[in-house]
Amino acid sequence: MNDIILKYLQGNASEKEKELLLVWLRADEENKKTFSEIRDQWLESDAAPVSDPELVKRAFKRFTTGIEAKERARRQRRLSYYMKVAASVAILLVCSLGGYFTGQNQLFDSSIEEQLIMNRVIMGKGSKGSVTLPDGTTAWLNANSMLIYPEQFSDNKRSVKLEGEGYFEVVRNEKAPFFVETDGMIVNVLGTHFNVKNYENKETIETTLLSGEVEVFLSGMSKGIILKPNQRISCNRQSGTYNLAEVDASDYIIWIGDKLVCTNEKLSTILHRMKHWYNMEIECKKGVSLDHRLSLTIRKESPEEILKLLTLISPIRYTIEGDKIIISPK
Repeated sequence: MNDIILKYLQGNASEKEKELLLVWLRADEENKKTFSEIRDQWLESDAAPVSDPELVKRAFKRFTTGIEAKERARRQRRLSYYMKVAASVAILLVCSLGGYFTGQNQLFDSSIEEQLIMNRVIMGKGSKGSVTLPDGTTAWLNANSMLIYPEQFSDNKRSVKLEGEGYFEVVRNEKAPFFVETDGMIVNVLGTHFNVKNYENKETIETTLLSGEVEVFLSGMSKGIILKPNQRISCNRQSGTYNLAEVDASDYIIWIGDKLVCTNEKLSTILHRMKHWYNMEIECKKGVSLDHRLSLTIRKESPEEILKLLTLISPIRYTIEGDKIIISPK
């Protein structure tokens, strides 16, 4: 690929080579980062105005060597970067890398440069929020989630990438289907409301449909699976097996609200809602009085704060093991 990038930067790439470069750019976000760094260093170096092929090759080797050094440094900084993201309330990163192209149209191809103009919305630990996409679609993001989407959608396809959990209210456009891509599932819609959960540390990837219709494509499957309202599909990351179930879809978007109000509800109902509010598993031991009724309102309290309150107003005790809450009788 380096040879094609070099020819592209020199302005000598054929249409076929440009197509190959486009495919490579679309395949992986890291490819885009690598290409943009090469291109930026190319423009800053003496390579851009040089016409002699040997000088060009030497310049190309100099700045690709520099990029390798930068990549090593970037890997060392990556851990501290993610720590900062996790501590934030919400970070909006707008990566617009086509600045030079605006004033230098004769050098670079617009279809390739457009691949580098991407937005990233990141929600840190304990935060959640929403964003309006270029087509008017609204996306809510849960904690520890990231959404990647282009500055502008194409005329015939709208595609975003999700890590974590997101709820989408998609503006209908029959000429441009909407795709949510994860590392093991692609959701295809025209216009509808649905929730996607794709946390890397979880065994499954899930899609739950509230209204309309969606088609879900799993890795290795050529034919999609159609979901109807109040259906959820859950796919195991390792085995590739999936389960399609009837559910109350409204339970799966409890987390997008500002508060969770429970009035004279059974303990079983409250725990079920807390499971979705906090995105944690809850296990009840034998003997827990699940029919016990109580009232409470959850806003920004931590799971432990609410559980401490529950131990005061109901006959239970609890333990927390990672992302799992275990409820037992007093």
